[in-house]
Amino acid sequence: MNLLYIGACRENLETYYPDYIKGIFIDGGVTHETLVAVIKEHGINVLMVDVLDFFFTADLLEKVKDDVRLINFSYQSIESLVDLDAARDFGIIVKKLPRDIYCKEVAEFALAQLLCACKGSLIFDRDMRTGVWNQAAHTNLSMTGKTLGIVGYGNIGRHVATLCQTWGMDILVTKKDLDTPPEHMTPYYRFVDLSTLMAQSNFIVLAVPLTKETRYMVNQECLAKLKPGAIMVNVSRGDIVDEEAVTHALNSGVLYKYCTDVFSKEPVEKSHCFVNNPHTLLSPHVAWATKMSLKKTYDIWFGQTQI
Repeated sequence: MNLLYIGACRENLETYYPDYIKGIFIDGGVTHETLVAVIKEHGINVLMVDVLDFFFTADLLEKVKDDVRLINFSYQSIESLVDLDAARDFGIIVKKLPRDIYCKEVAEFALAQLLCACKGSLIFDRDMRTGVWNQAAHTNLSMTGKTLGIVGYGNIGRHVATLCQTWGMDILVTKKDLDTPPEHMTPYYRFVDLSTLMAQSNFIVLAVPLTKETRYMVNQECLAKLKPGAIMVNVSRGDIVDEEAVTHALNSGVLYKYCTDVFSKEPVEKSHCFVNNPHTLLSPHVAWATKMSLKKTYDIWFGQTQI
């Protein structure tokens, strides 16, 4: 097999899976044209896809169908990344990770971001290291008695709700089909529509897959319904939100903090609207990545390279 790694962290592979199958590496930001050229030049027949910011269209798949036999995603949800019908028609096998493989890690990370945003931990630490002792800084927000809204009731959303049950917060949840009773019922939180959740929540965690229905679901109209001073955490996908609309909400003060591990285009450039905004808390798409989850992910990822 000739493997092409797209957006994969070579350092993580060498550290946590030193016996990984060697191949060609190409960073994120690759175009369809350069991808086709690399596949043809090196006789690639397996794509190992990690961080990716474009869609495998039917046209692209047709151009590589005589070479590529397998596209192996290190993602749980891939509907927004590849035309699955076209891949099947062209005889290209597509594989993904199990949906629950690192949901707990992502839920933990989302709450860590929320805690940092509420408690000002990073600001206090930065000030102390620069010689500032400021006990009058009003960056430490109470969480008890506030309302947490969780957008999405998949594995990640359920873990977030479970972890927060003892925090003394009112928990609201919205999901795709509110008319269908959830698989896991609980008396600890209420199911509401998105508009109600946005209007009543002090804190919001986005935990939905990227689909045609959820792309840019958090837009200007949606953000206009926010309770003023809300904090939003995004561990879904960058294109769940309209980043320009989020920036406007931050600058106007309607949104107090936006914490995100995902972006519309990755890696993020220095000129990105969130990078120099003092009201954001950013991380490089690492919510899922712990020592344990990396090893588990690679075990499955490489176990699925057979074609």
